[in-house]
Amino acid sequence: MPNPFASLNRANPINQFNMPQLRNAYQMLSGSRDPMSVFSQMAMGNPQLQPILQALRSGQNPQQLFNSMCQQRGINPQEFLRSITGNNGF
Repeated sequence: MPNPFASLNRANPINQFNMPQLRNAYQMLSGSRDPMSVFSQMAMGNPQLQPILQALRSGQNPQQLFNSMCQQRGINPQEFLRSITGNNGF
């Protein structure tokens, strides 16, 4: 399976993502009473989410997992969250 992050622009890797789609996923997860169930459904339709789902199911801390994944890809976690939440500090 090809690595979707292999060709990221290292100057600003956030620009490589489909931000409207990520904002929608963020809103679904944050507005849900059962975010794990929502994420499980998303992972059923996207096999690239399966390793994340398995890590979460094994008890890994979601914030630590997110921070680790961002670090591996050269992404500032706070900047990424601002970009999907629309909170630019204003």
